[in-house]
Amino acid sequence: MARRQFTIDEALNYLAWLEERFLIIDRTTNSLENVLLTMERLKTKSRSNGYSAIDAKMKKAGEDEKRLRSEFEETIKVINDEQIIIRDIKLGLVDFLSLWDQREVFLCWKRGEPSIQFWHNTDEGFASRKRI
Repeated sequence: MARRQFTIDEALNYLAWLEERFLIIDRTTNSLENVLLTMERLKTKSRSNGYSAIDAKMKKAGEDEKRLRSEFEETIKVINDEQIIIRDIKLGLVDFLSLWDQREVFLCWKRGEPSIQFWHNTDEGFASRKRI
């Protein structure tokens, strides 16, 4: 598959969509952390109590964990399918491959930034961002 090259306008058109995807990732991650904490507490209780109604709660928590992991993975996949490169999920840092002065570079965007304002060479990272 050929690597997609984005114009600045094409990349800009993805920003609201990316903000939504990162909100989904945040909610899913927070929910998953809560489910994992619940499972840990239930495991501790089951060790001290033996068999109890905790088994049904553990089963539900396990199903929730599976569903949330699937949602997380699917959200990452839809971003990757657009050939947008996720550099840092927590920061919402992404790169868009682009052509600049006859060479490939990355247009760089971080969640919360109002527009695409930076770029960097393909062999560089966030610390080397240059203003467009």
